[in-house]
Amino acid sequence: MDPIAAERRHRAFLATAQLRYAWQFRQRGCAGVDDPVAVDVPPGWYGPLERLFEQVEQVLPAAERGGFRWRRLRSRQGVLEVAYDGVRESVSPLVATARETAAVTCERCGRPGARREVAGSHAVSCRRYYLDRLLSRHPGGETGVRQWWATPQPGLGGRSPAAVVQNGAPPEVLIEQALRLAMPATPRLNGAHRQRLQGVWPVLSEAFGDGLRSLRLAEFDPARGPGATLIGLMAGEADSPAQAAAVNRLARNGFSDLRLRLVGQRDLARPARASDPWSCMLAVEASVTIPRHQPSLPPFAR
Repeated sequence: MDPIAAERRHRAFLATAQLRYAWQFRQRGCAGVDDPVAVDVPPGWYGPLERLFEQVEQVLPAAERGGFRWRRLRSRQGVLEVAYDGVRESVSPLVATARETAAVTCERCGRPGARREVAGSHAVSCRRYYLDRLLSRHPGGETGVRQWWATPQPGLGGRSPAAVVQNGAPPEVLIEQALRLAMPATPRLNGAHRQRLQGVWPVLSEAFGDGLRSLRLAEFDPARGPGATLIGLMAGEADSPAQAAAVNRLARNGFSDLRLRLVGQRDLARPARASDPWSCMLAVEASVTIPRHQPSLPPFAR
């Protein structure tokens, strides 16, 4: 959608909501101070928000509406952020449902989607718009994207990506090809980098034990300062609490600049089906192995 059309659609959505549910959008503040509700949501989430406004209208009787107003409704990294003043007992469950719905609703079109990363940016996308997001990182720019769309490919039975997508959602082969095209350069580590990063091994081995099979580094650019993606290849799945605990361990041991991602071995074979396709493809195409830490041996044992 072009920016002008998107802006018009957003204004229409907001104007309709403010007219229909004026009491939910009332302004607060000192005299003479403009205090509008901050609304910054993508068009795919208009539906869940419209249902939220309607449900709040139904559950709050007129006597309880005086202190209620929305303060902030916005999308941040693929998460619906909602802030409001007033009654919470009746409204909180409705807000939770709206956030859960947004988490599986494509931000662009409103069809079913999933929260996916592209180069550090997260959004909820269906397969079609996830493909578009990946192609925005095409190294050939708009010209390269147009050529890619129009070029017949053997893996597609001699058809072009454009012809394939016309018949439905992009197949895995297109998603994986776009992921490869979007990958950053493979990091180049000098000796000092490798020596420092070897110190990650004992920290994470303590957290995951034999479940940690390999460590790889991606999205690392010394010229741009701290920050890199650390990918742990796991024998099985690692739950969220274990990953959060491992992140804390890294920070306490001087590795707070590393963003930890855990990838199961099965996901590497089919990145497009993984819960974290970006990290899977980084591990396969655009990362370097961090050698396992070898503790120093005493002189008599060498």
